[in-house]
Amino acid sequence: MTGPIRFVTERLDVSPWETRLDDPEARPGFVAALAGLLTPDVTRHLPPVWQIASGSDDLDGWIAARRAESAIAAVHERQGGALSGLLVARPGASDDALTVGYLFGTRHWGRGYATELVRGLISWATCNGYSVLEAGVVSENAASAAVLTKTGFKRAGVTGDGVDAYRLEIPAARD
Repeated sequence: MTGPIRFVTERLDVSPWETRLDDPEARPGFVAALAGLLTPDVTRHLPPVWQIASGSDDLDGWIAARRAESAIAAVHERQGGALSGLLVARPGASDDALTVGYLFGTRHWGRGYATELVRGLISWATCNGYSVLEAGVVSENAASAAVLTKTGFKRAGVTGDGVDAYRLEIPAARD
């Protein structure tokens, strides 16, 4: 499993969601914000396991399943602290690779947050010994593909389930 992801950018604070999920006082508000974030518009391009039925009573089960498969960081606006999105990471195809994904709530679209998040992630990955970042995007999600391309990812083919694969090779740090 990938270790905790924590970094800040100019406008975003990225930290493990466990910080809030494991705090009995913070959890109810965080779960409510998460439920509001994960609307059908936000999750429509994500794998089926990321879909949440409208009014689902099993958000706790959904959270437990996501925790078991990936390291997830909550993305909050630094000004005001609103939950803006999630950053998801799991081990990649090699020891030095990390497979990543992200999502933002609809009210946070079009503000450049995804580009800022990915650039921050690249910096974090570089400092934490990763030399490759991998991502997948369904062809209908042109905005996410554009963010990956803008931040240096190259299209690397199509996966067996029809998802466009993207890859970024991070140059080794020079002394």
